[in-house]
Amino acid sequence: MTKFKLLFARIKSLILNHKKISLVVIAILIISGYFLVPKSQKPILTESASIKDIVKTVSVTGKVDSDNSVNLTFQAGGTLDYLGVKVGDTVQKGQLIASLNKDNLWAAFRQAQQDFTAAKAASEQYYSGNTNATESYDQKVKRTALDATQNKAYDNMVIAQKAVSNYNLYSPIDGIITRTDADTAGMNVTALTIFTVTDPKSLVFKLEVDQSDVGLISLGQKVKIVLDAFPGKTLMETVVKIDFVSHTTSSNGTAYYVNSNLPLDQNYRVGMSGNADVIIATKNQVLAIPASSVMDDNTVYKRSEKKYKKTKVKLGLQNDTQAQVLSGLSKGDTVVIDPTSVPQNLIVKN
Repeated sequence: MTKFKLLFARIKSLILNHKKISLVVIAILIISGYFLVPKSQKPILTESASIKDIVKTVSVTGKVDSDNSVNLTFQAGGTLDYLGVKVGDTVQKGQLIASLNKDNLWAAFRQAQQDFTAAKAASEQYYSGNTNATESYDQKVKRTALDATQNKAYDNMVIAQKAVSNYNLYSPIDGIITRTDADTAGMNVTALTIFTVTDPKSLVFKLEVDQSDVGLISLGQKVKIVLDAFPGKTLMETVVKIDFVSHTTSSNGTAYYVNSNLPLDQNYRVGMSGNADVIIATKNQVLAIPASSVMDDNTVYKRSEKKYKKTKVKLGLQNDTQAQVLSGLSKGDTVVIDPTSVPQNLIVKN
């Protein structure tokens, strides 16, 4: 014990008296230890080729929308004389929603109606005393003028009647009022005032598909939908529409809207967001390995005893996690999941 203490004291004294040399020696020892001490290798994880179902999908986000929704507006502004709906009300096709004050229009219509009645009477009076066979040239000119006056008066009456009608808004479909820019009768509105009617039976899930993926999608493909409002419920629906014209996304990308139908459910609301997987292709009960096992040259590392042999494979359907093997491997063959984890000294040279 005394000898050990003595040796330790000498080493301590040497370090204190030769600080620079000591620091260099310590640094050399640390660096040497880093390179000389064996390091733990990255574990080589493997998986056996097995029989599985492979499903290739395009995953996107989307929102609930209506495929049958109409915006109603007046052709001109005025005072709102009648408002028969509010947001959330159910309406039927042909139901009056709102109307503007028509006092001036009714006056114009009555005047046009009176003008037509007078013109018609004048024309009938002429025809009662004259026939085309006996009328002179001047009488013919008069008859033509009377006919023209009557026709013009009739047209003015029709126009006035249509103007009255245009001051009424009727729902063109059965649906629910989902927007009203007006909230009370008596207020002034403009031609920009909107009333929206949405058919709840026409709800769709509108997917936003990037232009690089839209070519993979076709009508009739199955779509798995999960709405954010109902995370525990998966809907299996169908692609029913693919937009012909693209649009610009919020990130300035190019995308297309793809519609999938939705089942009738009073809990679904326009604007609900969710996620969807469009099923592009499916292969059932095929030989499969992890997609990460396949290297760029379509080879894998197949385990053979304690070594690994680079093996060529022919692949079929692939998705993000699995790859179908058509040839090169058999059921039960073991492949490396991450090829970069195999050290060179364990690779069998061909």
